[in-house]
Amino acid sequence: MGKNSIGSTITYFFLGEYFSDALRTTITVVLPIILFFYLGNPDAAKGIGVGALLISLTDLPDNRLNKLKTALWSISVFFLTTLVVSSVLDRVYLSATVVVLAAFSFSMFAVYGQKLALIGTMALIVCTFIMGLQPARPLYFSTCILIGGVWYYVISLIQILIRPYRSLHHAIFECLMSSAEFLHIKAKNYDVNVPLDLQQKEAIKLHIKVNQKHELIRNLLLTDKYAMNPNNAKGQLLLERARLLIDLYEQLNAVHYDYGLVRKTLDGGQSLQLIATLIELLAKELEQLGRHVRSAKAYKGEVATNMAYHQNRVLLLQELERLNETQRLIVLKVMANMNDIVRIIEMIRGNERMPQKHLQELSDTIAYPLFITGDRFSVKEHLTLKSPIFRFSLRLAICFLFGFLLIWQLEPSKYSYWLFLTLVIVARPKFSITWKRNLQRLKGSLGGVAIGLVLVYLVKSPVVLLSFSVIFLLGFYAFNRLNYTISVLFITPAVILTLGSYQGHFDHIVHDRIMFTLMGCVIAIFATYLFPIWDGLQLKAKIVNASQASRNYLQVAIQNRAERDENQSRMARKNANLSLSALSEAIESARQEPMQKHIDFNGLYGVQSTIYQINAIITSIYLSLNHKAEQTDLLLVGQIVADLTGGPDGGNAKEIKVLPMAETELYNEHSTPQKLAHIAALSAGFNEAVTRSVLCG
Repeated sequence: MGKNSIGSTITYFFLGEYFSDALRTTITVVLPIILFFYLGNPDAAKGIGVGALLISLTDLPDNRLNKLKTALWSISVFFLTTLVVSSVLDRVYLSATVVVLAAFSFSMFAVYGQKLALIGTMALIVCTFIMGLQPARPLYFSTCILIGGVWYYVISLIQILIRPYRSLHHAIFECLMSSAEFLHIKAKNYDVNVPLDLQQKEAIKLHIKVNQKHELIRNLLLTDKYAMNPNNAKGQLLLERARLLIDLYEQLNAVHYDYGLVRKTLDGGQSLQLIATLIELLAKELEQLGRHVRSAKAYKGEVATNMAYHQNRVLLLQELERLNETQRLIVLKVMANMNDIVRIIEMIRGNERMPQKHLQELSDTIAYPLFITGDRFSVKEHLTLKSPIFRFSLRLAICFLFGFLLIWQLEPSKYSYWLFLTLVIVARPKFSITWKRNLQRLKGSLGGVAIGLVLVYLVKSPVVLLSFSVIFLLGFYAFNRLNYTISVLFITPAVILTLGSYQGHFDHIVHDRIMFTLMGCVIAIFATYLFPIWDGLQLKAKIVNASQASRNYLQVAIQNRAERDENQSRMARKNANLSLSALSEAIESARQEPMQKHIDFNGLYGVQSTIYQINAIITSIYLSLNHKAEQTDLLLVGQIVADLTGGPDGGNAKEIKVLPMAETELYNEHSTPQKLAHIAALSAGFNEAVTRSVLCG
C-alpha cells in the first residue's frame, strides 16, 4: 500500500462513520458524568454515565424505525435488569441465582435475531457492572441507568432524523471499496508471477466480505418503510444504487475464466499486462467512486475521460490485430466484461436510474420482504440440546455458576466482577470464535495495562489522567466495530486511569484486572468442551446446502429470461452466494478446532473452489443476453444435478462423456452448451472429494 493509499485510508477513517459515531458517543457519555460530578452528585454521575456507556453498545447501524425499536427494548431491559439485580445484592446466594438465571435467559435472546442477542449480551454486562458498583439505593440507581439510556438514545435518534440514510451511504461506500479490492485480486489473475491457487483463496475471502456488505445493505434499506416508499426520491435512488451494486459484483464474478489456460494462450505478448492494467484502473475508479458515493450528488468520475484507461484500451485493441483467432476471442470477452463494469460504474456515479415505467414494473414484480433475513423464531423450537443457542445459553449459565463458586473461595475483591465481564465478552458458541476472542482480549488487556502503568508513572495529575481516559474511551468506540484487540487496548487504560484516579490503589487495580481476565479466559476456553458446537462436524451439511443452492441457481439460470420468476431467480442467486459464504466461514472456523488434524483442508478448499467456480459459470449463463432455454442439454443438466446431489446416479460421470471444450469454444459468448460442459467437468467426482475431505476420526 502506497503513501497516498495510507493517507487516504487515515483521512476517510477520521471523516467516516466509525470515528464520527465514536466522537458523538464519547461526548454523550462523558458530558453527564462531568455535569453531575460538578454538581456534587457522584452517584447520579456514575449511574447515568454507566447507563449511557453500556446502552451505546446496543446502537448498531440501522434505519429510523428499527433504531427506535432497539432503543425501547434496550432501555426497558436495562432498567428492569438493574432494578432486579441491585435489589438482591445484599443476599449473596439469591443474587448469584438471579445472575446465573440471567446468563441463561439473556443468551436465549439470540433466538430472536442479532439485535436482541446484542441487547441480551449487554444486559448481562449490566449485571456484572451492578455487582461491581454495589449501588446502595437500587431504585435510585436504576432510575439513573434509565436516564442514561434515554439520554443516549435521544441524541442518537436526533442524529438519524437529521441524516436518515447516513449508515446506508456508509454501507454502500464499504461495499464499493470491497468490490474494488476484489477487482485488484482479479487483476493479479493475469500476472504470471502470482500463483493461481493463492488468488483463488483470496477471491473467495473477498466473496464472503462483499456478500456480507450486500446483506447489510439489504437489511438497512429493505426494512426502511420510508426509503421504500415509491414517492421518496432519495430512497428510490438508494434502492437503485443497491441494485447496481449487486449487478456490479455479478459482472465482476460472472465469467470464470480458466486463468491457467488464459496465461498459457496469451503468453509472449502484451495482452496479459494490458488487461491487468485496465482492471487495476477500474479498481482505482471504484475506490474513488466509493469515497464520493456517500453524497446524494452525482460524481464526475474518470473512467470515460481517464487518459491512462483510454490509452491502454487503445493499445489492447491494437494488440488484437497481432493475435490469432483463439487469443482474440479471449481478449474480446475480457473487454466486453470490462465494458459492462464501466457502464455500471457510470450509472452509479451519475445517479442514473432506470426508466420510471421499468422501475414500476420491477417494484410490482419483486417482493422485497423476501430478501430480508428473518429475525423471528419460536423459543419452543430452541428448548432442546439440538439447538446451538440453547446449548450455549446453558454453558454460559454454568460458567457463571462456576465463577461464583471460585470467587467465594478467594479473598474478597471489589473487582471480581471482571471475571464475569470477561466471560460475557469472550465466551462464544463456537470454539474458534471463543479462542480468537480470548487471544484478542489477552493481547489488548496486557497492552492496555502497560500503557496505563506508563501513564501513571509519568503523569501525577488526576485531571490529566482522566483526560487521557476520555481519549482512550474515544479510541475504544472508534475501533469497537473494526478491531476488538485495539478496542480492548484502548478501554483497558481508560478503566485503570478512571478507577485509579477516583479510588486510588493503581497496583491493586492492575493486579485484579490481569488476574480476573485470565481466570475468565481460562474458564471460557474449557467450557467450550461442555455442550460443544463443532463446525468440523457440520461441514458435510454446509457443503450439501451450498451444492443444493447451486443446483437451484442452475435450474433458474437455464430458463429463458422472459420466463423467469423475478423473485425466485434473485432469491436463488442470493442463496447460492450466502450458502457458499457460510461454507467458507465454517471451513475457516474448523481450522481452529481441536479435531482439525482429522480433516483434509486441502480437499475442502478444492470443494469450496469447485462450488465457487460453478456458481461463477452459472452467473455467466444467468446474465447472458444470448442464452436460450433450447440451448440447454437437459441430459447434461441432469448429470450435473446428480453429481452435486449424491443421489443414486451421483458420481457416475463416466456414463455421460463430457467432451473437452475447444479453446475457441471456451470463450464463445453464445456457448451455453460449453458452459454446461464446463460445469459438468467440475462437478464430476464432487461427492467423492467431499467424502474424503470431511471424514473425521
